[in-house]
Amino acid sequence: MQVTTEHIQPYDENNDLADVHALWQASLSSVWPINQERMQKVLAGPEPQHFVVRMNGHVVGFVATSKHSKASEKIGQLVALVVDPTLQRQGIGTALLDTALNHFREQDIKSVRLGSVSPRFWCGMPENLPAAQAFFQNKGWDLSATVYDLVQDLSDYKTPERILERIEKEKITISSAQQQNITDVLAFEARHFANWLPQYERCADLGDFRDLLVAHDESGEIIGTLIMYSEQSHPERTDVIWQDLLGETTGAMAAVGVAESERGRGIGIALVAGASELLKERGVGNCFIDWVELTDFYAKVGYEKWRAYHPCVSSI
Repeated sequence: MQVTTEHIQPYDENNDLADVHALWQASLSSVWPINQERMQKVLAGPEPQHFVVRMNGHVVGFVATSKHSKASEKIGQLVALVVDPTLQRQGIGTALLDTALNHFREQDIKSVRLGSVSPRFWCGMPENLPAAQAFFQNKGWDLSATVYDLVQDLSDYKTPERILERIEKEKITISSAQQQNITDVLAFEARHFANWLPQYERCADLGDFRDLLVAHDESGEIIGTLIMYSEQSHPERTDVIWQDLLGETTGAMAAVGVAESERGRGIGIALVAGASELLKERGVGNCFIDWVELTDFYAKVGYEKWRAYHPCVSSI
């Protein structure tokens, strides 16, 4: 089957969303099921540009792209690439990939990420999609790095005594942010973890102040932060999209950061433990932590590997 430019069209949400979701479910629902509403939220940006392949009136291929700003540079993102399982190995995937890369070149973008930052389906190539992994490796993508998503059922969660004792000894207090101190929280993020600032600003803009967990030292100075998510968080957030796999009560935490001068005092793991306690109180069952390299750190309070990915940023 020859795929021509006539078959490839820009994605139109009004006409294509339902068909793209049906394609996703036909291709990926055995390992990555997702409902249409959550898929739509991920496809919403930033700076989205997607393409579909239509044959005989049916969507048989789809590629989603967006852009991520890092310092003064914009990086292209291959958010997802899906081909009808009955029509694979016929050039559709290659045509869609070429279309996406040409789109980035037209935007004068030099680097492209496999996966996306936020919102995202995946932070890299999922290890449980071996055919897709082979496709990108054959195209020259380096998939040698590995990161993980972690999960823990919080139903019986209890913070180890040693963590509570350590944080008391260090005279650290941990509490949710409030509207009146959100400026200080965002200033801390801008100073210490600028890459995470947009995520914190997003929570603040949506009014989810209590989802921002803050560690203070004895003098009241902010020395660490963390983002939480539960069913009570703003419905526009996409911290968790895999409820079809993990359950509707799934919560999440992310962007755990401690000021460099304060590391080694047990603050980071205390934030994770505190978030686990709070999320349990908010009715969270499984708690999800994505894009993790330091898996042993989270294992200290019971988080285990769930899915693996191979991230890659490639020059084009």
